[in-house]
Amino acid sequence: MKQNIAVEEFLAGRRVVIAKFVAHRHKEVQNKAKKVVGIVNLYEVQCADGKAPTVQTWCPRNVQTVEEAAAQCPCTFKEGQKLVVGFDSMEPNNFDAKNGVIIRAVSVLPLE
Repeated sequence: MKQNIAVEEFLAGRRVVIAKFVAHRHKEVQNKAKKVVGIVNLYEVQCADGKAPTVQTWCPRNVQTVEEAAAQCPCTFKEGQKLVVGFDSMEPNNFDAKNGVIIRAVSVLPLE
C-alpha cells in the first residue's frame, strides 16, 4: 500500500497505523474442548512511540495445522520493513496497547 493511500484511509476515518515489522509466527486457536478452530498469523511490530504489540490476523479457514499455514501462508515481510496495519472499527481494542498485547487486525500490508 502506498503511503498516500494509507493517509487517505486514515483521513476517511479508517483505523490504520504504520509500524515496523519485527517477527512472525503461526499459532493454533482452540475452543474450550481443545479442538483446533483455526490458525492465526501473529506479527510482532514496533511502533514509532516504542511500543511493541503483537498483531493478529486469521489464516484462511481451509488451513487447519501450523504446518499447512507455514506452507500456504508464508510471511513475505523482511525484518525492519514498514507495514500498514488496518483495523476493524468495530473491534474494541485500540493501538495504544502495551507491549505483548494482541491486537486483532483486518489487514497487514507492506508500505511501498
